[in-house]
Amino acid sequence: MIVEPTWKRIGLKEPLEENSGQGIGIIILDYIVPHISLYHLKGRVKQVKVHKDLTITCSDVFEEPLTEKVTRDTDHGLMVLSLLAHQSLEFKGNMYSGLAPSANFIFLPTSKPDRIKAGLEWILDQDWNARILLNLWVPQPFGWMSPTNQDIDVQAMQPALDAGLLVVAAGGNSKALNNLHPNSFFVVGGFNDKGANEKSRYEQHPSASYGLNGDGYWRPDLLAPYTYLPLPSLTGEGLNYFGGTCGASTVVAGLCAYLMSIMPELTPNDIRNALTEVGDVIEDFPASIVNGDKAIQLLKEGYRNSKPPSTEPLVKVTDENQSILSKNPLERALALTMLIKKEKLTRDEIWRHTNDESPMVKKVAIQGLGDPVDQLEREKYWSKVHKESSKCGVREVWAYALLGTTTKEELDKWMSLIEYRTIDIWICINLFLRKFYPDAPEMEISPDPDPKIMTSIVAPVLDWYKHSINSSV
Repeated sequence: MIVEPTWKRIGLKEPLEENSGQGIGIIILDYIVPHISLYHLKGRVKQVKVHKDLTITCSDVFEEPLTEKVTRDTDHGLMVLSLLAHQSLEFKGNMYSGLAPSANFIFLPTSKPDRIKAGLEWILDQDWNARILLNLWVPQPFGWMSPTNQDIDVQAMQPALDAGLLVVAAGGNSKALNNLHPNSFFVVGGFNDKGANEKSRYEQHPSASYGLNGDGYWRPDLLAPYTYLPLPSLTGEGLNYFGGTCGASTVVAGLCAYLMSIMPELTPNDIRNALTEVGDVIEDFPASIVNGDKAIQLLKEGYRNSKPPSTEPLVKVTDENQSILSKNPLERALALTMLIKKEKLTRDEIWRHTNDESPMVKKVAIQGLGDPVDQLEREKYWSKVHKESSKCGVREVWAYALLGTTTKEELDKWMSLIEYRTIDIWICINLFLRKFYPDAPEMEISPDPDPKIMTSIVAPVLDWYKHSINSSV
C-alpha cells in the first residue's frame, strides 16, 4: 500500500516551506526524549517538568545524550514531534515532510491538573511566543455528564485560553467517552481516508468519538486523517505510521502554526473559523474535513473572523428532580449525574436509567453503578454487554465496568466478546489476558478498521484460546 504524505491528505497541493512555523511556539502535553532522528531540532525543543511540590525545571532536550531506542513510553511523543518537524524524505516517489519544521516546541509531560496549570503559567511567562497548545489528553472519565467548566483538566488549561493561545485538542478514540471537550477548545476528530486523498474512499472511523459535551455543543469542530500518518522510521529505513485523534490533531496544529507564521496578524479564531468555514462536507460525517489549500486561499484573500466560540451552556439544570424527567436527553444525563453524585438515588433507581432510550444517559447510569455488587448482578452486566450496541459505546462502558473486578474464571466470557471487534473491547480483553494469562499473545491493536487487518490481529489469540480449551479437556 502506498501511503500519501500528510500534507497532501489535509488538502495541500504541495509540501509546506521549510520555514513553516518559524518563530511559533507550540506547547505539547506529552513526553519527549532526545531521539537521534530529530537531532536537527537541537535548540528548539524544551521539556518543562513540574515536580510534586510544583517547582519547575526546564531542559533543552537535545543537549542531553541522544538515544536510538523507542519504547511504548516514548514513541507517542516522538511520533507527534516527528509529524510536526521531521526532515524531508523522498520514499517510493513521494515527498514526506513535517508540517511545521521551523517551529519551537515545549513539551509539558504531565497529566495531573495542578501540574498542567503550574507548567502552563510558567511557560507563558517566558519569551517563547507560545501560540498553540496541543492538548493530547482526551476527556475522562467515561460516564459522567457535567458542565465542562467543572472539569479539572479544563480548568488546568485555562491559562492558555486566557493568554490567547489556540488550544488544539484530540477529540478521542473511543465511543465510550461521554462528556466531550469544551467549545473553547478547537477539537479535531478523525476519519479513515485509507492513506490517500481520494474522497470516494473516505469513511467514518468506528472508534473516533463525537457528540454533545456537557454544555450542549457538538464536538468535534473538524476532522483530519486518523490512520497511517507517515513519518520517517524511528528505528530504521522507510516509514513509521502514527494514528488516532492524537495524530489528527497534530497535523491540524502543524497547519495552524504554518498559518500563524506566514500571516502573523491572524488571531486563533481567524484560523479556527477559516478552517471550519471551508472544510469539505461529506454527508453523515460528524464534522467537515480539513482542507488546507482552501483555508490558505480564504485567509490570503482577506477573510477575517475573530468571533470567539460561544461557551455559555446551551442546556442548564436548576432542579435535577425536574430535569431527570426532561424530554432532552442531555438534560436528563446532567440531572442523573447530579443525583447520583449527591447519593439521592437507590441502586435500583440507577438501574432503571440503564434502559433509557439515550446512550448518553445509559453511560451515566453505568458510571453510577460502578462495580457489580454480587455475582447475580455481575451476570446482569454480562447480559448487558451482549445486548447493547457499540454505535455510541454503551457496550464498551459495560465491559469496562466489568473489568475492574473480573477473575481468571471469566476467560470464556471475555473471549466471547472478540466478535464485536471494537478497539475498546479488545483493550479490555488484552488487559484481562495480561493480568491472568500472560502467556497469551497480545493483540497489537491497529487504528486501521479494515476487516482483514482486524482478523489478522485477533487470529493468534483465538488460536491460543482454542489450544487452551483443548488442553483443559
